[in-house]
Amino acid sequence: MRHQRRDVNTWLDLFDRQEQSGLSAVAFCRQHQINIQTFYARRSDIRLQRTNNKFVHVKREVTTFESQVEDVTQTFVLKHASSALSVPADVNLHWLASLMKALNE
Repeated sequence: MRHQRRDVNTWLDLFDRQEQSGLSAVAFCRQHQINIQTFYARRSDIRLQRTNNKFVHVKREVTTFESQVEDVTQTFVLKHASSALSVPADVNLHWLASLMKALNE
């Protein structure tokens, strides 16, 4: 004998009742004459539907940095321990990044 189709709310009620019963899903399904594969499949389908329909609003903070070079002859000084390196303000940033990486090694 086949049972009529259960709607989502009926399945949700069954899942709650199974959890509250303290029985395993297998024991609960045996007791209520529910096919265990159908129980697991509906539970998985409904969970997937519920998680796919939820959007999380993420607020992204944007940090901006402003810099300006007023005089191209300006330099800045990198100091580390007792050493100092004077670098022109218009230095190639890739070169500077490579230098800093090498110094950290």
